[in-house]
Amino acid sequence: MAKNPYFKYRGSEQSLVNDLTIEAIKIHGQDMVYIPRTYVDIDQLFGEDVLSKFEEGNYIEMYIDSYDGFEGEGDFIAKFGLEIRDSITLVVSKQRFEQTMSHDSNITRPREGDLIYFPLSKSIFEIKFVEHENPFYQVGSLYTYKLSCDLFRYSHEEINTDFSDIDSAEDERKEYADEFTLGSQISATASFYEGEIVYQVSGQTGGLSADATATATVIEWTPATSILTVASGTGTFNSGGLSDSVIGQSSGAEYTLSSIAGTTMIVPNLNIDSPQGDNDDIQLEADRDSIIDFSENDPFSLGNF
Repeated sequence: MAKNPYFKYRGSEQSLVNDLTIEAIKIHGQDMVYIPRTYVDIDQLFGEDVLSKFEEGNYIEMYIDSYDGFEGEGDFIAKFGLEIRDSITLVVSKQRFEQTMSHDSNITRPREGDLIYFPLSKSIFEIKFVEHENPFYQVGSLYTYKLSCDLFRYSHEEINTDFSDIDSAEDERKEYADEFTLGSQISATASFYEGEIVYQVSGQTGGLSADATATATVIEWTPATSILTVASGTGTFNSGGLSDSVIGQSSGAEYTLSSIAGTTMIVPNLNIDSPQGDNDDIQLEADRDSIIDFSENDPFSLGNF
């Protein structure tokens, strides 16, 4: 039997529901910042872009559907340290989103991979899924998007949105590495450990770490070129003199320091108060005790590739 033709969804009714939805979100929601992702070089095989950046932020009100707290697995200790896996569900008006992003014709709806900044907790969330049919066709139309978001895990993306609280997520976690060109070997030990602290005692060789005038963390040691890549330095390293040396705090390796050069290599900032894992400590212990071989070889040809 056909639907009763005398009861139809009218445009005025749909407009009323839409207006009431927007008003309810404005009353009970929170001002969020929608941050679209700009793709630079998408890997067509894995569908990801490690060079993606975030260059703008747009205020828009959203309703917090998970009103009684963050969802997800919460905070727990994993094998590589403390992990925080909070998630949140947000609702945004379709009409308000289109108005807010009308300056960018490429963004017609919230996109998976874009970010949401939540000012109350000063957290950044990444959109994982966008549900466009919830609620399901009230009076014959759709009025909102429901966004399922997980806490954003920073991975060296460039963030320049002109929102200081958002941009600090990048500024606090990255820095540029330096390259030390080493000269004569002074100690009996020849190799530095990745992840160890190296230091310098100004004006002398063989100094103690307690007297260090400058320190840094080893990112990479290349014996063939005598290049020591370091980051997170404190103090000022001197180079070029016979008494200007670099000493490994754990390895005991010591070389004269010939020159210092800056690089464009971006590395995690190890000086922040809340480090993101224990992988550097694990690498250091493995190098020191030779328990695990971390060298990069082809496991299928035993290195004969």
